[in-house]
Amino acid sequence: MKTRIISALAFLLVSAQLSSAQELKRKGLLGIMMQSVNDSIAQQMNLKDTSGLYLSMVMPGSTFANLGVEVGDVLTVLNGELVNTPRDVLNITGGLYEGAEISISYQSKNGQKKASTALLGRPKESFKNAQVTYGQVNYPGNRLRSILVSPEGVVNPPVVYFLQGYTCGSVETVTDDSPMKKLMNDWLNAGFAVYRVEKPGVGDSQSSRPCSVISFDEELKAFEEGYKDLLANKSVDTGNIFLFGHSMGGVVAPLLEKVHVPRGTIVYGTVGDNWFDYMVDLYTIQPKHFGVSEARIKEDNKVNLKFNKDFLIRKLSGKELMANETYLDFFRNGELDFENEQYIGRHFDFWQTLADVDIPRAWAEVQTNVLALYGEFDIQAISVQGVEKIKAIVNKNKGNASVMVIPNADHGFVNFNSMQHNATTLGNGTYMQHARDNYSQILGKETSRWMRSKLGSS
Repeated sequence: MKTRIISALAFLLVSAQLSSAQELKRKGLLGIMMQSVNDSIAQQMNLKDTSGLYLSMVMPGSTFANLGVEVGDVLTVLNGELVNTPRDVLNITGGLYEGAEISISYQSKNGQKKASTALLGRPKESFKNAQVTYGQVNYPGNRLRSILVSPEGVVNPPVVYFLQGYTCGSVETVTDDSPMKKLMNDWLNAGFAVYRVEKPGVGDSQSSRPCSVISFDEELKAFEEGYKDLLANKSVDTGNIFLFGHSMGGVVAPLLEKVHVPRGTIVYGTVGDNWFDYMVDLYTIQPKHFGVSEARIKEDNKVNLKFNKDFLIRKLSGKELMANETYLDFFRNGELDFENEQYIGRHFDFWQTLADVDIPRAWAEVQTNVLALYGEFDIQAISVQGVEKIKAIVNKNKGNASVMVIPNADHGFVNFNSMQHNATTLGNGTYMQHARDNYSQILGKETSRWMRSKLGSS
C-alpha cells in the first residue's frame, strides 16, 4: 500500500465566471461528495480500471439525487466530458447557474446508465431563532458571497468570523445535520452572530480567477476583504469580533491581524510550523493511521520528500516535474495532475506561495487572546504539537494563548472512538454518514464559554 495523504474532507459544488450583473446569481447544487476511483474502489465495484469519480454522498433533494444516482455509484461522464478528478467536475459546472441542463453517464451496481435533469439552485440557509443575511464583498475582479447569521432578540451581538479550510467547497451549510452547522448553532444559542465569506469563484461568488487557480496570497486577500466588510457592518458589535480558523483557516487567522486586531482568535486542527515542515510530518506520521508499515513509509518517502523539496522549495512547474519519470509513476493515481498543475485539489501556485508564508512569525506578531484547539483523533492535523507550538510562540511574545484538546473529536468536528475508527470511515466512504450523528458538542460548549469569558466593553 503506497503512502497516501488525507488533507481534505469534501469536494462539493462549483466555481463561477465574473459577469456584468450587479447582483449575484444563485449557483447550482450538485449535492455530491466524490473522490477519484482508487484500486480498492475499482475492485469493490468490479470496474475494469480506475477512471471516474466514486460518489461517497448524495444529498437528498439535490440535482444528483434527481438524476437517480446513489452512494457507491461511479460518475464517468458529465455534460459530454470524461471526469476523473473533482477538479474536472468543477471546471465543467463552474459557469452553470440554476436551470442549466446536466447530463451524466455513470456506473452503478446494475450496469452503465445515463440520465439528465435541470440543475437545481442551492437552497438558502435557515437557522432556528436566527436571521440569515446574504450580502456580497466587492473588490477588483471579484464579487464574493457573504453570509451573516444573527441570533434573534440580540441587539448588536458579538460575532464569529468563520475562516474555512483549504478546499474549494462552499461554506454554506445546506443541511441541518452538518457538524459545521451544529457548531454555528451552538454559537448562535450563546448569543454570537456568525459571518462567512465564500472564496473566489465558489458558491455564488463571481470571480475572474476562481479558487481552482488562485495563489494563497489571492485567497488571503479574499479573507481580508471579507474582514473589512464585517468591520463596516453596523448590525454587529465590531469591538467583539472573534476569528475562528479551521484547518487552513488557522493559517489565515494570524495574518488578518494586520487588518484589525480581534477580541480573540480560536484555531482548530491547524499547524504551527511552516508548510514544508508540516508536509514532511504528513508523509511520515499520518500513513501509520492507515496501516502503512514503517518500511513502506521509509521507501515511499524517498520519493515524497524529494518531491516536496522540488515542488515547494525549488518551485518547479508541472512540466519540469513531469521530466522526472519517478514522479510520473509514483503519483499515477490522481492526487497530482502535472499538466494542469493541480495537487490535492488546489493549483501549484496556492501551495508554492503558501510555502513562502512564515507561519511562526505570523503567530509571533499576534496581539490578542488565542485558544488553540486540537481534536484528539484529528488525522489531518497529525498531533497536538502544532497547537502547542502556537501557544509557545504567542506567549513568548507577550501574548495570551492557551491550548485545549477536544476529546474524541476529529478534524471535521466529529466524534470517534479512536484514531483507527476515524481512518476506517475515511477509507471506506462512510465518513459523512457517521458525521451526521456524532457532532462534538464539547467543541461548541468550550468555544462558546471561552469567547464569553473574553468579551469586552465596546
